[in-house]
Amino acid sequence: MVHPYEPPPPLPAENGVHVWRAAVVVPIVTFFFVAARFYTRQWMLRRNLTIDDYIIAFTMLISIAHGVTIANATYHGMGLHIWQFTPELNSEYYLWLGISSQFYTVGLAGFKSALIFLYLQTFGLVSKRFRIACYLTLFYTLGYLTANLFIEFLGCWPIAKKWQPDLAGHCINRTAANTFFGIGHVTSDLIIAILPLPPIWKLTFPTTRQKIGLSLTLSSGFLAWAVATVRYVISTYNQFTYDRTWWAGISFTFSVLELNTGLICACVPTFSPLLSVLVSSRVSNFITDWTTRASGVWHNSSEKRPWDELEYHGHLTAELRETQGRGLPESRQYSEVTNITPVVSRDMATFSPVSPDDDLPMCDLSGLQALAERGRI
Repeated sequence: MVHPYEPPPPLPAENGVHVWRAAVVVPIVTFFFVAARFYTRQWMLRRNLTIDDYIIAFTMLISIAHGVTIANATYHGMGLHIWQFTPELNSEYYLWLGISSQFYTVGLAGFKSALIFLYLQTFGLVSKRFRIACYLTLFYTLGYLTANLFIEFLGCWPIAKKWQPDLAGHCINRTAANTFFGIGHVTSDLIIAILPLPPIWKLTFPTTRQKIGLSLTLSSGFLAWAVATVRYVISTYNQFTYDRTWWAGISFTFSVLELNTGLICACVPTFSPLLSVLVSSRVSNFITDWTTRASGVWHNSSEKRPWDELEYHGHLTAELRETQGRGLPESRQYSEVTNITPVVSRDMATFSPVSPDDDLPMCDLSGLQALAERGRI
């Protein structure tokens, strides 16, 4: 059906309004998760940054750049009905669409590789087969995303033909390319989400609940996979519908959600120490101690001692002693608590007291690696 030309309303309009809101709000929410990750590692644990931290920080910047370019694209026609486009507006729309797609592809590569490196730090030192699986997944993910990046940039020759279709030249089959790379996005997310499950379920835990909790924590990538699947279905439908630019507004809203959801999922497994403090029965003491340290007490140089790993684990160990000692004979209390020793993982983001005979905190990655290093995997 051919629609008469209608002058475009003040932009952003139609679905462009929703795209603009998502592009502004979602990266702000994601920033708080990334900040919590670095607060946990740098301030609470005083740990050195590892490669996945640098990747997360870089991907956060890419996410912000992607949000800015997507929001700007709504002022150039994204989300309008196709009969509301002028030729000039159409060229501007495809120009900003191409720019934002570059940031989108780099951002996907960022959070996916960060998750894989996190898995390698957790299980890679003790399982050769798992290392091979991680490296193969990394090769597959970065391989198709690199191809996607180059095709987005060089898919038309001359390059300007992408946003100026009247120029002489040629373009690749965009429908086939988008379908292929969309399948790559969905399958890589699914593989990355499943990747940590086999080694987790080979470990010995006191309760199944702990095993399920760690599985959900490390496989939070299933949420990114679900968002990517929805985006792929909508973008595939968008390629065959008449009103493509209107449906593109919905598709690119889910692109913003996909990138930022993946970044959040890459941060969640590192929150164990922060969660331990938040759910602790002594959280009021923690707040009091923090307030004291932030006040004039810090002016005394002899008391300027950071809240390091030993303080953090002395706090947790004291809790475990109180919990395990209730209702037990004195000799048994002593034997239970003396087995608890701080275990420092060489590469992991977290640090906690773990004993072979004691319960492992649900979401504790360094404790999980300690179990693996003892030969339980």
